[in-house]
Amino acid sequence: MTPSHLPPGFRRIWRRELRQIAARPSLAFMLVPLPLILFLMLAVIFAPGLPRDLPVAVVDLDGSTVSRQIVRMADAAADVEVVEQLASLSEARQALVAQRAYAVLLIPAGLEHDILLGQGPEVVVFSNSQFLTAGGIVGRSLSATVSTFSAGVSLRLLEAQGVDSDRAMDLITPIPVQQSPLFNPSLDYIQFLLTAIMPTVLQIFICATAVLSFSRDHHSPNGMPRLQRIALSPTRAILGKLLPYTFVGTFVLLLGDVLLFNVFDASFRGNVFVFFLNGFMFVLTCQAMGALIALIAKDTTGALGMMGLIVAPSFGFAGVSFPRFGMTLFSQIWGAIIPLTPYLQLRTDQTLRGAPLEYSLPTMGWLFAQLLVFSALLWVMTRKTMAQIPVSENATVKTQESKP
Repeated sequence: MTPSHLPPGFRRIWRRELRQIAARPSLAFMLVPLPLILFLMLAVIFAPGLPRDLPVAVVDLDGSTVSRQIVRMADAAADVEVVEQLASLSEARQALVAQRAYAVLLIPAGLEHDILLGQGPEVVVFSNSQFLTAGGIVGRSLSATVSTFSAGVSLRLLEAQGVDSDRAMDLITPIPVQQSPLFNPSLDYIQFLLTAIMPTVLQIFICATAVLSFSRDHHSPNGMPRLQRIALSPTRAILGKLLPYTFVGTFVLLLGDVLLFNVFDASFRGNVFVFFLNGFMFVLTCQAMGALIALIAKDTTGALGMMGLIVAPSFGFAGVSFPRFGMTLFSQIWGAIIPLTPYLQLRTDQTLRGAPLEYSLPTMGWLFAQLLVFSALLWVMTRKTMAQIPVSENATVKTQESKP
């Protein structure tokens, strides 16, 4: 359908909105360049994929050949790097407080002597769980190092007692555990965080542009009645005002996905059409929610503040960093009404899990229901505010009609 065949009201609103964007360089900058700049900054941050060489400190009170071997094994691990060897635990505590190290490996005195006597000495790992991710990584890495060393020592002791290697391995691990991470086996943070943070950032810009677009008419004198005269119907007004931003938001989302899947080789195991439809509905739902907030708030500043209050914490409620099953009922409800939650759930299904379509349909239905609810409320509010023609304008019309 060419622009000349479009309904007159829609065409006039569409062109009017394009002129508004062209007349405001800051708004145009917020539509495309700023989200892409933030995407590139996030991409640079997460480019390594995995945290490497996180600093740890060692307190070696034994100073033996065995303790030095443990330190070398810890330093050889890819996750951590031994940056300091301190003389006491109090110095190690200062290193943790000063954030020079995320964990401390304490090797007690008499370690080698106790091992030779078979007394089972204890090596202690102190990790800083204030930084949950970093503390968890270094804690796991150091614990795995000590466990590996301990298994090697036990194996040599059993072999020294005349036990063959296979029998010794059975005695060390009577019930072996095989751990097989699914969907993100490399524990890559590009798959885990970057693919979720990019849509989260874009959601803020999509909602903000919708808020600014509708606030410009709603919070200006005679703005909505004027919009009624130009558009002739609420539907044409909504579509004409939002569609320019819809195309831009969808385009930026696709550019971000191109960066993820082509440059960073993020996994994609799903259906391209379902993935694209999910992104398109996500953009539309965010726009409907942002425009609705603009019509509810009393001014533009209040609308942007309300939008930020609702949308800004959405990443925490989406279940990416903290599972939704462990959240309170209030948090689950908040997450359920934000478009980001179903979008990220279906996005993960289609990119990492390769879930069949029947498993993604309920999530798509959830996002589609949000789109219907927000769109219906937006239409009602637009129609209501359009009908509020000022009294002075009515008086002017009547005066003109009464003149001969």
